[in-house]
Amino acid sequence: MTRARVNSALVRRINSARLFHMIRQNPGISQQKLSQISGIDPATISIIINNLESGGIVRRDTDAPTGRAGRPTTALSLDPRAGYLAGISVEPDAIRIVISTIDGTACADLAVPGSTAPEAAIAAARSGVTAALRSLRATRATLLAAGVAMPALVSTGGRIVFAPNIGWRDLDVAENLAQKLKVPVRVENDVKAAALAEHLFGASRDIADFVYVMGRSGIGGGLYLMGELYRGPHGLAGEIGHMKIVPGGRACGCGGQGCFEAYVSEKAILSDLAARGHGARDVASVRKACEAGDPVARAVLAEAGRHLGLALANLINIISPRRIVLGGSLAQLAPFLLPAAMETLEANALAAIYRDVEIVVSEMSGSAAAMGGIALALQQFLDDPPVRLDRARPTPSP
Repeated sequence: MTRARVNSALVRRINSARLFHMIRQNPGISQQKLSQISGIDPATISIIINNLESGGIVRRDTDAPTGRAGRPTTALSLDPRAGYLAGISVEPDAIRIVISTIDGTACADLAVPGSTAPEAAIAAARSGVTAALRSLRATRATLLAAGVAMPALVSTGGRIVFAPNIGWRDLDVAENLAQKLKVPVRVENDVKAAALAEHLFGASRDIADFVYVMGRSGIGGGLYLMGELYRGPHGLAGEIGHMKIVPGGRACGCGGQGCFEAYVSEKAILSDLAARGHGARDVASVRKACEAGDPVARAVLAEAGRHLGLALANLINIISPRRIVLGGSLAQLAPFLLPAAMETLEANALAAIYRDVEIVVSEMSGSAAAMGGIALALQQFLDDPPVRLDRARPTPSP
């Protein structure tokens, strides 16, 4: 019988990433505490921390002497001078760019005009990243990695399968942008990316099973299950916006009928309001009308809320998540969607499952997709292990 060989390089990479995130979430932690909470032996931790330190990723600060016997302890933290990450959120009319330090702290945020022409959009993203770095008095040489959140079906390999809102098909955006930025680039569906950001930087960092439901021009879903983002065998899982909630109902952009997003997306809500003669042009004006007690706006959102509640009940019955997080327009309109949604949800979800599920509103809201790009960039950076950085990186300006 042949004993399976252990891939020691993979184990080191996984342990390096684990320790990186523990330090990110607990700045000032000691190596002893890292060993206690990670279960990794002290000798292995010393090797990894030494490598991260030599790579300029982690820094040590020695505690002030206490007068007690023994060696002084050292506090570990990520070094913000290590470099920057770029998060890019692509929409038809605008491209939003966020620059962060390696711990995910945003330090620059700007938007540039978008384009439905791939080459023009990629060029705009590159120029926007350069401008955002310039605002920090940093060069592109300080950029470690970039992540792109796209309103698109994205394959496991990061290739755009189809982006209906901008008309892109079968494009390798990651490779094209990587050539222009000269750093690794990771591309993902915008809602999956937002779910990853919710776990890394948001209020769900300690939740192993949650569903992120995001309203924009459509409705998207991110399934964070058993401690990781679930993509399915082809990378396309989570298209909950095309769950059928009204058999034979409204036509949807996907070509089907009765889809969830045909009733609850921004586009659907604004179309319903327009059909009733209401003048709301965007989500902000819809919310403002509801806050002012507008009966038409409130009636339309109550109807959308009932459809939302049915869709959430289906998700709960099938997946049994610990939490459902509402983002995007669903978060902005939550006060006027949730009363009707909760009534429908309680009537249709299995009580034995539903009683353990939280329904929460994302604290990230409008920045979720761009921060999803940061989360992708951080993943890309860690997958190219920082313990093997093969070149010295210029020090960014503080």
